[in-house]
Amino acid sequence: MNSSTPSATSVRLQIVWVSVLMALGLYLTRNSLGEIVKSESFLQDSALVQASSTRFSVELTEGIENDQVRAWLRSRQTPSDKPLDFERIKLPYMVADQLRSDQADALVSELESQGARGFRRISKNQIGSILGAFFFSYALFQVPAGWFSDRLGARRMLTLYILVWSILTWMTGWVGSLYGLMFARFFFGFAQSGAYPTSSAIVRRWFPVSSRGRASGLIAFGGRLGGALAPFLTTLLILQVGSWRTVLSVYGLLGIAIAGAYYWIVRDRPSEHPACSRSEQEMIGQIPDDTKPELRDIAKMIGLYCGSRSLWLNSLGQFCVNIGWAFLVTWLPTYLKETHKVSEQQGAFMVTLVLATGMLGQLLGGRATDWSVKRFGLRKGRVFPIALANCIAGCSYLGCLMIDSVWGVVICCAIVSLMTDFANPSIWAFMQDVGGRNTGAIFGWANMWGNFGASVSSKVVPLLLAYGSSSGSGQSLVFITCACAFFIAGCAALGMDATKPLQTSSSPAA
Repeated sequence: MNSSTPSATSVRLQIVWVSVLMALGLYLTRNSLGEIVKSESFLQDSALVQASSTRFSVELTEGIENDQVRAWLRSRQTPSDKPLDFERIKLPYMVADQLRSDQADALVSELESQGARGFRRISKNQIGSILGAFFFSYALFQVPAGWFSDRLGARRMLTLYILVWSILTWMTGWVGSLYGLMFARFFFGFAQSGAYPTSSAIVRRWFPVSSRGRASGLIAFGGRLGGALAPFLTTLLILQVGSWRTVLSVYGLLGIAIAGAYYWIVRDRPSEHPACSRSEQEMIGQIPDDTKPELRDIAKMIGLYCGSRSLWLNSLGQFCVNIGWAFLVTWLPTYLKETHKVSEQQGAFMVTLVLATGMLGQLLGGRATDWSVKRFGLRKGRVFPIALANCIAGCSYLGCLMIDSVWGVVICCAIVSLMTDFANPSIWAFMQDVGGRNTGAIFGWANMWGNFGASVSSKVVPLLLAYGSSSGSGQSLVFITCACAFFIAGCAALGMDATKPLQTSSSPAA
């Protein structure tokens, strides 16, 4: 931005900062559940524990070295199960899953009669379904939400999206069963699906190509700030107020306030903003292909998406990146607590550090993609930061396999977070480059595949842990899977071409 004419940039600064606040609230409410589901407030919630639909797992915490316990565990295996390697099994070890309350209690009593100790907890597979429900609906409604914003106006629709997800956050604190929580998260994902596609469309109209990377990086920085604050702030609030339900009510009210601020400050176009001067409009420049998408264009638009190699490669990259990144916001808190025996407060602090590192990546990545385009041109300059960052992230996950120290693992995960967010501004700018008047829908298309990846990750992680539990290799399988996903994403980025915009009409794209 041109510092010699501060008045010409003041409106855009206001739009960026309220968008940063929107993204902060987006991730604060989204990531808080990953911390909530491992808290004692949630795991011991009487309404959830007593619900007939709740299923439980039984986990062994002491006595694995006892021969009688080992014989009892072997007796529970079926012929198709892998032989137990007691020297490599890590505690807590899941003895059984998907049990009713009475079955779980009986199994705990049987376990303790063998001279071991264990406990009953809400099933991780059921929790994985709850976490995955959000990502599935978030992915599924990306394109419709983005298209409605392009069609009906970004300001109006994003205000509505913020308002709906905030009300759902508030109402989530009322649910009395895990199925109720899963349905609440499903509709919550639907409401949040329009946030980034719509915000990306606003950036396209308010910022020229030369500064879209920095603007996108700042907004994504707000999201990562919310994500970084979520573990520590959520844990702190639960400890202070004593209930995860109250915390969600507080977050919901905060979101309603953000919705009001967004509607007050933002306009769809510079020409519609009463405080946007003529000089600022000239600085922004003409917005090419700014007509509203028509219903008759939908089939042609989908056809273009399906026929675009660049968009498919971008979608594959986002799918794989989110497989690796989602572990940080869903299962990392549980991993630190159970594998490294850290307290809830220390674990929340560690996850906050990991996600906070990503904030730096957003800021650096925004400047890096703008510099890279100027240095190497639009074709190579957009993809180089993405490919490099994904390669480093994959290597960092492999580093977790060779490190026993909890802080060493935290550092590796922080590098993953840094590199994931370093690539984000380039990915956003790519979609703005090729999107034209359908930027919101195109962003939604690619983001849809990314969040399918996050949904898969939420379900696959507990399955990998269970598969490798008998040999103690479960967590290694998770890290290897995440690393491979990042390597695939880095290779896919090399084939993307931001110089070939997707058009549904004869009008030129931005």
